[in-house]
Amino acid sequence: MIKKVNLCTFKLNQIAVAFGTVGLLSISSSALAQTAQEEDTEVIAVTGVRSSLEAALNTKREAVSIVDAISASDIDALPALDLGEALQALPGVQLNSGDEGRQSTISLRGLGSGFVKTTAFGQSFAVPSAAGGPDKVGAANPFSSFEAGVFDGVTVVKSPTADLQEGGMAGIVDKKLQRALAKKDGTAGFSIGAIYEELADAVSPEIKLYGVKHLIEDKLAVAFKFSASEQEFRRDTFDVIDYVNVEDQIIDITKTVDGQKVKVPTLYTRATNLAEYKTKWADVLGDNAEIRVPHRGRNVTQYSDGNRASFSGNIELKATDNLKVGAHILASQRKLDNGTKETTNYELGLHKSNPATSDWIDSQVTLDLDTAPFAYTCVTEDCAGGQAFVVSNIDFSNGRYQIENRKTTFVEKTAGVILYADYTKDDWVIDGKLTHSEASNQFENIGLNFSHVGSNNAKFAPTGFNGTINTGNGDLASIEVSGGLAVPYVYDKLEWSVPTASSSNITSRDELNQGRTLQANINGRVRDLDSKYTAVEANAKRFIELGLGDALRFDAIKFGARFSQETISNLDQLQGFGGIDTANVGSAYLSTENVLSAQQAPFFNGKIPGSFDHTNGWVTINNEQAIEILQTNIVTDRNDLVLPNGVTTIDPNLQRNRSGFWDRINNTGFASQANQNFEVEQDVSAFYVTTDFSGELPLDIAYTGNLGVRYVETANKFDAVNIAQDFLKDENGQAVLDAKGNEIATYAVEPFIIKDDYNVTLPMANISFELSDDVILRAAYYESMVRPNLVAQLPSPKVGQYTNRVEIDLPSATVRPYEADNYDLSLEWYNREGSAISVGFFQKNITNLFESDLNLYCPENNSDPIVSQFAGEIYFDEANGKCKQVAFTNIIDPTTGEVTDSEQREVNIDRLINTDGELKVEGFELSIQQKLDFLPYPWNGFGGVFNFTKLRQSGDENELPRVSPKSYNLIGYWENDGLSLRLAYNWRDEQKLAGANSFLGTGTRTRSERSRLDFSGSYKVSNKFSVNLQAFNLTDEVGTDYYGYDERAIHSLQYEGRVLKAGFSLKF
Repeated sequence: MIKKVNLCTFKLNQIAVAFGTVGLLSISSSALAQTAQEEDTEVIAVTGVRSSLEAALNTKREAVSIVDAISASDIDALPALDLGEALQALPGVQLNSGDEGRQSTISLRGLGSGFVKTTAFGQSFAVPSAAGGPDKVGAANPFSSFEAGVFDGVTVVKSPTADLQEGGMAGIVDKKLQRALAKKDGTAGFSIGAIYEELADAVSPEIKLYGVKHLIEDKLAVAFKFSASEQEFRRDTFDVIDYVNVEDQIIDITKTVDGQKVKVPTLYTRATNLAEYKTKWADVLGDNAEIRVPHRGRNVTQYSDGNRASFSGNIELKATDNLKVGAHILASQRKLDNGTKETTNYELGLHKSNPATSDWIDSQVTLDLDTAPFAYTCVTEDCAGGQAFVVSNIDFSNGRYQIENRKTTFVEKTAGVILYADYTKDDWVIDGKLTHSEASNQFENIGLNFSHVGSNNAKFAPTGFNGTINTGNGDLASIEVSGGLAVPYVYDKLEWSVPTASSSNITSRDELNQGRTLQANINGRVRDLDSKYTAVEANAKRFIELGLGDALRFDAIKFGARFSQETISNLDQLQGFGGIDTANVGSAYLSTENVLSAQQAPFFNGKIPGSFDHTNGWVTINNEQAIEILQTNIVTDRNDLVLPNGVTTIDPNLQRNRSGFWDRINNTGFASQANQNFEVEQDVSAFYVTTDFSGELPLDIAYTGNLGVRYVETANKFDAVNIAQDFLKDENGQAVLDAKGNEIATYAVEPFIIKDDYNVTLPMANISFELSDDVILRAAYYESMVRPNLVAQLPSPKVGQYTNRVEIDLPSATVRPYEADNYDLSLEWYNREGSAISVGFFQKNITNLFESDLNLYCPENNSDPIVSQFAGEIYFDEANGKCKQVAFTNIIDPTTGEVTDSEQREVNIDRLINTDGELKVEGFELSIQQKLDFLPYPWNGFGGVFNFTKLRQSGDENELPRVSPKSYNLIGYWENDGLSLRLAYNWRDEQKLAGANSFLGTGTRTRSERSRLDFSGSYKVSNKFSVNLQAFNLTDEVGTDYYGYDERAIHSLQYEGRVLKAGFSLKF
């Protein structure tokens, strides 16, 4: 095994240099102001970084449970591009980015984004995000959907109380909304700025407005915050994705010997010099070594352009001395309507999973003899089969050359109102809230490509595409991807296959291309989510005096109820080539000049000079032009679409989706995603009671706490469709056969409704001990839950009826929530005003995990109505350990049409179930916040924050993805004389990533440790005018995903470049 180099020392040196630089800058700037300060002794109020950190610390100290917070002023001041990035300044928070566009979600305390409950003003809000992440639980974090500046701070509740909403197993992120009467009358201002994206070579403006007005002094007030920005973003990736085995293969080739066909074992060579290479590197390879090589070298540029605007407003009336009423309005829209994913792919003609027999004719590799192999994984799960070694530098012949572009756009909208009332009289505090919000997410992805492919059939000509792939073992300067065609392909005036309503591609083997195979593809999807969320809650708190002397006092009892209803409509459509006039397919929409890395900064900003560019292989497709050309003369009547073989009827509701292309069908004649189009309604009723208690223990230790229970009922109703299969019968009830003697199937859409309900009871307890005036010990126990993500569930069965078997995927809409027992302990020392040191430990024992049932499911005696509906009565055949139909199915001779035999078809059932497994997540958190204002000037301006989190998962084998076992962030600042300088360094350890899709690969991979150094500075020119500058990714990081246990086995490299942000603010 290769020893991994520890980069920690190098990166810490970088941090030290950076902080030292800031220190020198601060000393020099302070020296200029020293004389003025000596002559002017006016006391200046502390504002800026110190005051915002102190405000957040006060929130933590005064809380009734374990929390962390970011103040309103720090949201804008932190070097963060959105709210998700700002949250990583808190202990236990890890930022997840790297999805489509600049999307920020968070992991909290060892659990992924779906385990985090996100609220605004303590209320759930309709979420404009698509799904809850790879765990298929909870709702997504909508942090990228909002401008962070419209919120009045953020509180992260890590140990909840019974009056808070359930669903935050990891914690609750509550986005604060301002209350107008609590704000200073007449406050108003605006800020204008610009963001420069180095990789996109683009400047994007942003603006923020805010104001507060007391219309009637101390009685009626209004307040608002508005923020808008252009959103331009680019990310480059270099992909390998897979490594393929190039060992010699022995396969059986059918040959004619003495007039008879026999199978002859035949040696098939995938690497031309495998034996020579193994001989040279025998000492490294050892026994049972398997040689693998990179399967592709792919350049990808992902680009998005659009805008985001958010608004929060509040009106508040103090109707009487006891009653206050108000309304919050929160709205946001993010529109990224100009997005592309340019991709050019150089790939081997060797099949990943079916070597030799599926390899393309004359497709081989030659290993570079001077490139040393390295082991990165085991060949078999138990490692008894030896190790797999990568040879990262190869030449290839007759590979795939694919040019592609994907138009990727989406629009997120959310808007809602929260009405609230607070009533206080004598010993009673009563409040209520009524919430209604609506959200939508309109996603569109149109993938267009030309793929130059070979075949395993010798009668088809090979591609003639030869080249080199050298991954450089992840070293950017050593990467080389090159290649070319001895005879270029032509794209115009070709003979193409006829596209059917189920086609995603068409094929040409025209003489103009010497009989070589060229494919044109249209893929992608349109997916729309619309949601509505309505809730009402009422709470009442009664202060009491009940207890057992000073040892135990019950100070208050609080109880309440909440009812909510969420409805979601999900539209999912896959487009294809159906109805397109193939005469329009050609080179008119191909371009090398329009490649983004030719118009903007070079690919990886020039850090990979050895990979192809627009001058030698990178070709792009002009999306808008291609879509317009391909939809010219497209079929407009569904009945004129060409049907694939075996399909006799077409869905009467089939339509051209929003992309303008026809929705693709499957072998039923209905839309391929028909059962993913559904509506779901979720009703939640919750009731709780909690009590506040306090007391004093020996040694003058005072304590406070709360003890409560929350009871929750959930009712789901999925309204979906099912594609029901039947077989055509004649007037005598006999099966009607086609020309091949097969029964003719018919299909129909049937409504499919699932109703399900469940309830949980969640006890919770928090207690805080004041060990001294400055030291607090907190402990908590609580039970929690997180529901399955509604959109990620299969709402109706998928059924396939075949000659010898029935395949049934059961709905997953009835799986139960994850549940957990949670333990928290926190020790906090507030050693000075505005400073603190805290350590914490937590443990979460998570049960009710859901996964595919690994055991054979065979419900006999019609115990499962869905199985009975599609397979009839079934039984378990003990002789062969299979599930079979009781009824016999006739086997028909296709020549005579006569029944020759009958058999009981096998029934294969797949279902998602809650398991008995348990996943334990343990964590340690350390937080240090110190200001050094006790030092003499100018050193009194220094201060800093350090947060460290260590996590451990154990128990269930299914480790939760996107969680790093260690992470930390370090913030250092200097602030004096109106000048504020801050550096923030964030680091997280490796994390496991689950398999994604065919584009990114389906294998589990590791994302290497990642870090980023950011800067934020501002100068207060006057009490009303200030200027600011922020810089992100100062260390110009490159991200790495890899396979196995060696980082050199790269899966992909990602690069986003540096970002600069500057602006000014003016107060009135």
